[in-house]
Amino acid sequence: MFDSCQVLIASSDPAYCAKLAEIAGNLGMQSFACASLSDARAQVDKQTFRVVLCADDLPDCNLRMAVRVLAAATRGIPVIVVSHLADWDAYIKALDAGAFDYIVCPPDPAEAERILRAAVGLTPPLGRASRTAA
Repeated sequence: MFDSCQVLIASSDPAYCAKLAEIAGNLGMQSFACASLSDARAQVDKQTFRVVLCADDLPDCNLRMAVRVLAAATRGIPVIVVSHLADWDAYIKALDAGAFDYIVCPPDPAEAERILRAAVGLTPPLGRASRTAA
């Protein structure tokens, strides 16, 4: 489905990386994993990604810094925060930091697929207004 779509997964948790890579792979996306913000920056400098999945607990930065740096480095491609916190406040903080959306881990495959599809423009995100031609 997304043969040339590359996804960067930035998380220090190998289990999260594996599950997210599996979900992306089910959509035909190719994923690349890294364990820190500095590793993510190095990957972004080497290749082009359509979406970034970024853990909220990377060892070398905080959430706001990670989202800001990755969004700037990738020229505004969607950055989706991945977190173990199923918490409304954490979700709002991620969106305030500039995240496209938020996935709670371990991820629900259907929800993660929906968010990935929306991030690459295949389907509109739920709950966000879209403009229609009059």
